Amino acid sequence: MRYADPERIRRAVRDYAESLRATHPEIRALRWFGSWVKGSATVGSDVDFCIIVDKSDKPRRDRICDYLPLTFPVGIDLFILVERPSLAEAIEGGVHL
Repeated sequence: MRYADPERIRRAVRDYAESLRATHPEIRALRWFGSWVKGSATVGSDVDFCIIVDKSDKPRRDRICDYLPLTFPVGIDLFILVERPSLAEAIEGGVHL
């Protein structure tokens, strides 16, 4: 890839967020953060995305399979976290979707 279209990435993230909200009622918040949000992304940059859920019976490493998109225009680092009071501080600066 020689060029990453920022608008295409924004559309993909919005579509992904809408799809997640429609199919996963346990989701409490979605956060997009990192270089794409800061405007410092380069061709090799991935999307950093956090999904905050009510609860999960699965270990942290096994949660990701339930939420990964089937396709995405760039790589994605996905974090599935169980809601905690201090969580907002951990991902401060992200974009609420």
